[in-house]
Amino acid sequence: MNLTDIKWLHVEPSSKCNAWCPACPRNNNGYGLIDNLVEEDLSIGRFEEVLLQLPNLFAVQMCGNYGDPIAAKNIIDLINIAKRYSKKIQIHTNGSLRSISWWVELAKTLSDIEHDVWFGIDGLEGIHEIYRQGTDFNKIIANATAFISAGGH
Repeated sequence: MNLTDIKWLHVEPSSKCNAWCPACPRNNNGYGLIDNLVEEDLSIGRFEEVLLQLPNLFAVQMCGNYGDPIAAKNIIDLINIAKRYSKKIQIHTNGSLRSISWWVELAKTLSDIEHDVWFGIDGLEGIHEIYRQGTDFNKIIANATAFISAGGH
């Protein structure tokens, strides 16, 4: 495979997360971080260095096996860089980080590019928290509602 063949890039913007889901590989069955996990954010320079090598990139997917993308302190900067090199941005999040006003601003930031944000909701209030430990169902719904109401997909 050549770098020119790559159309979709999965990026892990952060190894930080506010949740401690039992099935997550970043922790010990929901209780404490695994040994040797370094909590850090992807640097802007490294991200752009990679994107420069992918001339036919269509989409950047910001997801997390070891963290939530929204936990990255520089997530808006990373999104703005991704917008220069791709035609679509997809973000996966538990949705319980940040404020309603932050989610409104995210929708505005993404308004000029094809995008979708996937909120990880696992059941209704009371059930959701069993799997997504450390998150708040009502805050997620408020954040998702604000994002969608501001034009986010």
